[in-house]
Amino acid sequence: MFSFLLDILTDLPFLIPGIRRKMERRKEWAGNVEAKKTLALSRHAYLVVFRTDDGQRKKVRLDKKEDFALYEEGRRYAKKAGEDLPVASKR
Repeated sequence: MFSFLLDILTDLPFLIPGIRRKMERRKEWAGNVEAKKTLALSRHAYLVVFRTDDGQRKKVRLDKKEDFALYEEGRRYAKKAGEDLPVASKR
């Protein structure tokens, strides 16, 4: 019994990011790009910060420079449920 609990506790740090990513994928939100940053010593080199309509901040971490270039500061984007990245909104 103790070894079973120990196995679960040692695997938990590897399971949490996948669960969190799945939960984020289900959410829908819309907002404006507040800031764009490049991170030198990070696993994900690019960061886009959004301010949603309800006032929350959402951080989207990106690996590709091409994806990072799609976003412009001050422009409005919407994230749909089931999608990983927000797309330009027509509003």
